[in-house]
Amino acid sequence: MCRVDLCLTPAQGPLILVEVLPAGSVLSFLLARGATEVWTVPGPKVARLLAEELGPDTLLLGEAEGFPLEGFHGRPSLLDLEGTQVAGKRAVLVAPLLNQSLLPGEEEVYLAGFRNAKAVMDLFQRAQPTLRPAGAPEPLLSAVVAAGFLQKKLCPKAPTSLATALLRAFPDPQEALFQSLEGQALHRQGRTEELAWASLIGVDPVVPRLAGVRFFPKEAFGLSQDRYAQRFIPWNA
Repeated sequence: MCRVDLCLTPAQGPLILVEVLPAGSVLSFLLARGATEVWTVPGPKVARLLAEELGPDTLLLGEAEGFPLEGFHGRPSLLDLEGTQVAGKRAVLVAPLLNQSLLPGEEEVYLAGFRNAKAVMDLFQRAQPTLRPAGAPEPLLSAVVAAGFLQKKLCPKAPTSLATALLRAFPDPQEALFQSLEGQALHRQGRTEELAWASLIGVDPVVPRLAGVRFFPKEAFGLSQDRYAQRFIPWNA
C-alpha cells in the first residue's frame, strides 16, 4: 500500500517526489514540450558550473524575489516559458527545495504534481510507491495536498493520512495553492495566474524520472558544502 513520507526517510522501492510550486510544475512542463533533460540544482553557482559542462545551448532558469538571476535566460515560470522554444534543449533549473528533497542513494525516483497526475496514475496503477512531498520534513502545503490527491487515486483503500485529510479541506487544487506560503509568494509578485496553470490536472503527458546525479565536491569547486545536481528525463514505462 502506498504511503506518504513526511519525514524524509529512505524510500523502499519506487519514490514519487511531489512538488507543484515553485519548480515541480515547470519541470514537467519543460519535458512535456520536448526538452531532452532537466537538471535540478540547489543554487546559481552550481547551475553555472553545470551549464559550462553541458554547453552553450543549455537553458538556465532561476529567480530571486520574482526576478531572473543575473546571466540566466529567465525565471522558472509557466507563463514566461509558454512562448519559449525548449524542444531538443537541456535545461538547468535552480530548485533548492526539490533538489534537497532526495536522499543520497535513492535511484528509482519520479516527479509528480497536478499537471502530470494522469500520467503518474497510468504508470503506477499496479505499483505501491512512496509519495514524498517536497520540503520534507517541513513539506510544502501545496505538495502535501497534491500527494493526498495522488494517494487517493492510487490507493483509494489506504487509511486516512495527513495528506488525504488536507485534500478534503481543499477540494479545489487552486485554492490549496493560493493558501500555501509558496502560492502567496507568487500572489504578492502579481503572478496569481501561475497558480491556475499549476493546478491544471493531467495536461502534461509525461512523468519525469531521475536519470542521474552529478556530484560537486566543495573542495574542487569552491563551494560551502558538497552539492548535487539531479538529471530528470521523460519516462515511458
